[in-house]
Amino acid sequence: MCENRSSDSLIERVVTLSKKKDLTKNLFVLSLESREPFSRIQPGQFVMLRTSLGMDPFLGRPFAVCGTGENSLELLVAVAGRGTRLLCSLPEGERLVLRGPLGNGFPSQPGKRVHCLAGTTGIAPFLLARQETPKIEVHLGVPGRDWMGLATWAAERIPGLCVYSEDASVGLGGTPLACIDQLDPVTEVVWACGPTGMLKAVQAACERRKLPCWISLETRMACGIGGCHGCVVRTVTGLRKTCTDGPVFDSREVLWNE
Repeated sequence: MCENRSSDSLIERVVTLSKKKDLTKNLFVLSLESREPFSRIQPGQFVMLRTSLGMDPFLGRPFAVCGTGENSLELLVAVAGRGTRLLCSLPEGERLVLRGPLGNGFPSQPGKRVHCLAGTTGIAPFLLARQETPKIEVHLGVPGRDWMGLATWAAERIPGLCVYSEDASVGLGGTPLACIDQLDPVTEVVWACGPTGMLKAVQAACERRKLPCWISLETRMACGIGGCHGCVVRTVTGLRKTCTDGPVFDSREVLWNE
């Protein structure tokens, strides 16, 4: 894994919500501006974000970074509960509290052709990866037409994006896993991010083909810095923290919490 954590990333900073774009009713792109520059953010790293309006909810929410500038970053935020609903309801110009970048990103793959498999909002780290490495191929899976806004926006950012939907209403019918059988284990590698069910399927398919595969886990977190042990995952080497040991893991290591 690629680790890139400075002491500054552990300190909370105040940022400004400079722009908010709605992709669907419950999916938003939040653009944040900071007075100080961010340290380099690697694809797969995340930030913890919370409102500055009081202390409820007290804990931040983790989001993978999908775009960066020297003093700015973008987050893809789906409304999943009270905390994310509050963040997405704030007006432009509002101040927020951010900690990061945190965690370990996807590893460098010199000489390998990288295929990124994303399930819905799991495309966030691959938008950043494609920003840095245009040769990366990205495959996005969505349930159906309700996610057209995400697919359209992502396709504008990623020329050549392959989109799949389960009911064939958006892009090709099927899932991003369709590409795995055509990949060469010697020259190609898979990165994946999305719902647990998808990651389990990717893990199994890549193990069957002996394909190198790295997965980014979407795990509930509380602190994001390893203090609370609330995001542990079972691996072949024992329990590991998603926030500090991950969120990116070699897929062969993950046993899942079942």
